[in-house]
Amino acid sequence: MTIYTDDLAYIHDVGYSGLSESWAPGLLQIMREAGITNGTVVDLGCGGGGWGERLTAEGYEAVGVDVSPAMVELARERVPAAEFQVGSIWEVPLPRCRAVTALSEVVCYRSGDDDHPDLRDLLARIFAALEPGGVLLLDVTEIGLDRDRERTFAEGDDWACLVRYEYDESASRLRRYITAFRKVGTLFRRTHELHIVQLFDADEVADMMASIGFEVRQVRSFGNAPLLPLRAGLIGRKP
Repeated sequence: MTIYTDDLAYIHDVGYSGLSESWAPGLLQIMREAGITNGTVVDLGCGGGGWGERLTAEGYEAVGVDVSPAMVELARERVPAAEFQVGSIWEVPLPRCRAVTALSEVVCYRSGDDDHPDLRDLLARIFAALEPGGVLLLDVTEIGLDRDRERTFAEGDDWACLVRYEYDESASRLRRYITAFRKVGTLFRRTHELHIVQLFDADEVADMMASIGFEVRQVRSFGNAPLLPLRAGLIGRKP
């Protein structure tokens, strides 16, 4: 299943990136407090490159990975100095680095109902790639998210987006049925995508990180910028 094809990648970049952009000062503060003021930062699920752009401007070497070719194209156009590649976060080799970020539900996305990637394996690979003192910054969606949510609608000057939600209690998964409209010339083009999001018990994820060797703390904001309800931030430091 392909997600964030050309039109939805554009809509997400121009219409839905404000929240994650608001996290940047807090994320930078966390890294600086850990003594990470330069070096390589790997951004898993880099999207359109907004965070990579901020990292580059702050003197870091940004390396981004995203499963969406359309998102990677946007990122490369935005930040030519950074390194971006198309790939799965579950498979891509990780370079030696000082920090890893996996933000905006990145570890929660699933390619289909039968997709059950090994989160522990990913966390262990991140731990191995980090230099001593390095940090992992991620967020997860929690069980109960949008269980009874009604359809939502948003629009901009040249786009509109309708989302229908379906909660799978047995699998702790949320399905988002997305209909996107993007203006092309004088007309609007319609596309459809299904996004499947795995929901987690944040305490269990924190325990998993700790068992791998991370020093872990949970947060409900990055700096002064809060996460949305039923999202948990996790900060892991490699001793």
